[in-house]
Amino acid sequence: MAKLKRTGYQWVRTDNRLFTLDVLILEGPLTEAFVQANPIMCRTIQIRADQTLEDLHHAIFDAFDREDEHWYEFQVGGDAPQDPKAKRYVLPAALHANDTFSPGLLDGDPQSTPPQTIHATIGSLGLQVKDIIGYWFDFGDDWWHQINVVAIEDKAGKGKYPRITNRIGASPPQYVDWDEEDDLELDDDEMDAEDYDPSAHLKKLKAQVPDHCVERFVELVQLTDTFCDKHLNAGYQMHSREMLAELCLQDVPLHKGKPQSWTAGVVYVIGQANFLGDPSFEPYMKSEDLAKQMGVSIATVHAKAAIIRKVVEISPLEPRWLMNGHPTMQVMQGLVGQFLAAHPELGNNEAWDE
Repeated sequence: MAKLKRTGYQWVRTDNRLFTLDVLILEGPLTEAFVQANPIMCRTIQIRADQTLEDLHHAIFDAFDREDEHWYEFQVGGDAPQDPKAKRYVLPAALHANDTFSPGLLDGDPQSTPPQTIHATIGSLGLQVKDIIGYWFDFGDDWWHQINVVAIEDKAGKGKYPRITNRIGASPPQYVDWDEEDDLELDDDEMDAEDYDPSAHLKKLKAQVPDHCVERFVELVQLTDTFCDKHLNAGYQMHSREMLAELCLQDVPLHKGKPQSWTAGVVYVIGQANFLGDPSFEPYMKSEDLAKQMGVSIATVHAKAAIIRKVVEISPLEPRWLMNGHPTMQVMQGLVGQFLAAHPELGNNEAWDE
């Protein structure tokens, strides 16, 4: 809800609401093999009402791990891409460019000039829960996205916004080498080893973590990195970092207690989702051995794990925390396909999905 706030000698209207948005990729230069492996590509983003569509664009850009900026626009109130009834929000440069990609932006009628993404705030769009926004990125490759308004809260909590709170499916490569499409082998472990850049990954996570948590976050990451390098693998290292960042975003008091107790709890809950204690899986480690190597008691591990589970949704069927190549992912993809086939109306606008 917008409120009045006094600044100097004037009262200005502030909007402290928090919007939760699901951003789904509908269309783009995607290989058939990638779509089969990732039937749903969705990112959940929380953004304040006073932040702009430009801020949302940057959040989506980071959420899907893109590398190169391109032109983009948002379309609000339409039933399908390029619906003439939709209100368009564009980059300032689009107002002065030719009409190759953005026809009709300047047609001599000042009233028809679209608003700019750098000025339009999320709160000014008049959105309600279940509304849908279109997002078009890269007018050459045509990445089309559907943005669902999932929730609107009266007040945003502490921390940096926009922030990514959930991921389903891998991030598609921004550019596809179509000549090599038939030769692609979607071995997730190989893709992980090739794509995972520890330095870039840490830099991105540090930018998402609240400033007052960064020092402790880095300290905990150093511990989990060392442990995973010695006893587990890069997948556990990456997921441990992401879970620590999520705990920081959720204001979990990581500064309290021994750092080893938190890192042990994080690795333990990730291990539970990935059957770390099952000798038929690789890697394999007993929970007692994990606690011993971390230098804490098993009771401490269980206590921290209980706290973590209260704020982080994690289970053997939660894709965000599963290792690449995990057999459960195949089951998950099958279940998702069956569910969407039975309920095509859920989470999608048919016209946008065509």
